[in-house]
Amino acid sequence: MFVSKIIPVAAALSMAAIATSADAGTRVANDLSQCRAGATGTAALVRVVGFRDANGRVRVQSYGGESSWLERGQWLHRVDVPAQPRSRNMTVCLPLPGPGTYGIAVRHDSNGNNSSDRRDGGGFSRNPDLSFPFNLQPDFDEVSFRAGRGVTRINVVLNYMQGTSVEPIS
Repeated sequence: MFVSKIIPVAAALSMAAIATSADAGTRVANDLSQCRAGATGTAALVRVVGFRDANGRVRVQSYGGESSWLERGQWLHRVDVPAQPRSRNMTVCLPLPGPGTYGIAVRHDSNGNNSSDRRDGGGFSRNPDLSFPFNLQPDFDEVSFRAGRGVTRINVVLNYMQGTSVEPIS
C-alpha cells in the first residue's frame, strides 16, 4: 500500500523534472512574429496540445544535442509563459541558433508553483511513448528533429499522470 502511493508521485516528479533546469541558456519572449511566413533566421513553431487545464505556466526549452539533452542548465532557449490554451492547445515560437538537430522539452506547471508535482504535465518533440519507470526521459534520438533555415513546425502532445500511467488526457 505504501509503495503504491510512492510510485505515482515518483513518476510525476520524474516527468515534471524533464524541462526544469538552472538558468544557462537564453530566456526569450514568445514572439510569434519570428515564426511567420518569410521570417528570417531559424525557429521552431511548437504547437503544444492536450492541456489538462488552463492554469499555471508553460515552459518550452530547446536542446542542441545528445550530450546536453535534459542536462541541468544545458538548454539553448527557453520560453516561459502563462498557460492560456484555447481549445486545449497553445503555440510557442522558439528561436534556434541555426540549421541543425534539436530536441524540444515542454513542461506544464499546472498549479504555477515552480515545483514538480503530480498535476504537472510534460512532452517532447516527436512525441515518444512515455512509461513509468522505464521511459520518462526519452533519449535524444527519440525526440530529435532536423531544423533547416526558416520555421520548423513541431507538435508536442502533453502527458500527465493518470493513476499509475503517464499518458495524454483523453
